[in-house]
Amino acid sequence: MKQELNNSQGGQETGKTNKAAKNLYEPYQTPRVLYEMLRFLAIAIFAVVARVRLRGRYNVPRQGPYIIVANHLAWTDIPLIPAYLPGKVVYMAKEELFLGQIGWLIRFLGAFPVKRGEGDRQALRAADEQLKNGKVLVIFPEGTRSKTRTMAKAHAGMGMIALRSGAPVIPVAIWGSENVLKKLGARVTISYGEPIYLKPKGAKVTREDIDEATEKVMNSIATMLPPEYRGVYADAQA
Repeated sequence: MKQELNNSQGGQETGKTNKAAKNLYEPYQTPRVLYEMLRFLAIAIFAVVARVRLRGRYNVPRQGPYIIVANHLAWTDIPLIPAYLPGKVVYMAKEELFLGQIGWLIRFLGAFPVKRGEGDRQALRAADEQLKNGKVLVIFPEGTRSKTRTMAKAHAGMGMIALRSGAPVIPVAIWGSENVLKKLGARVTISYGEPIYLKPKGAKVTREDIDEATEKVMNSIATMLPPEYRGVYADAQA
């Protein structure tokens, strides 16, 4: 009897260990039918509460791999950006989101965590793997919503991912999303830029390559935004 109890306790501990060892860097594979239902539901909701205008949507490839890089004004950017893209996307999302009450939802939508402010090699490997598998990767390189409602300095991880993968980058500028749900009929514009193909200057990716690649993409986003949204990229040239 004692032996059975020990075995039972051991099994419970193993179960807990397996549960704790869940690989968050492997995005949850939301069933395609369910994902499309949620996507059309999101579009329907936005059609009621806002007036969404799309620009340059023809710049978006019909299938992956490619990287969507967007500025980040409000939490509504998270459903707005992929809602009008063909097919399913995966996200890089700040690690803190997975620890809160909506962690299950973030994972359900296809996100994997990234540690901000440090070189998260595991997140970079996960991004590389997703792109190798032909996925569409959505990145908000500023790391969080802008408190000033203007562009903030981007983290360098996006540039590294693009250079290592060779996948085209689609710069996306969004504005007006900060007003969604605050007033009915808020105007939201999503502008898609031409694909950017980034390559290192030499055989290896250098820090200079990463910084230049990041700056190039962010400047491209800034030129599509109204001047009052450009923030630290106010001097960007078209």
